[in-house]
Amino acid sequence: LSVCMSTAMAAGAQAADFTSGEETLEEPLLTAEDDQTGDISEIANDIVAQAEEKAQEYQKLKEEADRAAAKKAAEERARKAEEERVAHRQEIVDFAMQFEGNPYVYGGTSLTNGADVSGFMMSVFKEFGYELPRVAAASMNLTEKELSDIEVGDLVFYGSNIYHVGLYIGDEKIIHASTSASGIKVSDYDFEIPSGVGTYLK
Repeated sequence: LSVCMSTAMAAGAQAADFTSGEETLEEPLLTAEDDQTGDISEIANDIVAQAEEKAQEYQKLKEEADRAAAKKAAEERARKAEEERVAHRQEIVDFAMQFEGNPYVYGGTSLTNGADVSGFMMSVFKEFGYELPRVAAASMNLTEKELSDIEVGDLVFYGSNIYHVGLYIGDEKIIHASTSASGIKVSDYDFEIPSGVGTYLK
């Protein structure tokens, strides 16, 4: 009997130790799993936050790049427009210069056979689609400019009653139908004191 009791007590002690061991092991395993789940959630949130931050940075950089590209395109358009504007003015001057040395004819409008002062200007500009009045004085009804802002292709007027006009060709010179003695020629723009400057051109 005593042997049986001893055996039972020993078995009970072993069972108690085993159960106690299981309970001791279960609690740390559950805690570790909870911690791991929390860590994964935190990592996922960090990844999402970083992705959103990167997306915002990308959007900001894209907007800056778009603005820079738009500015560059606008500058390029403005550059081309200015080149075309200057080239158009020069084209008119180059056309007029072909007739240097041709005769002055009072009342004439022919670039080859002879023109007077306003006839010369009228016929030159007509080739480019501009309708100038027949009388020099009437040509002052255009965009007036300061002498300091004069450009190639502008008109320079002379006399208080505007009796003469020349086409500014640059380098402080004009081409104009001068007199019957000298014909169409190049002169200094201030061969007389200019009374005004104007233009039909952009």
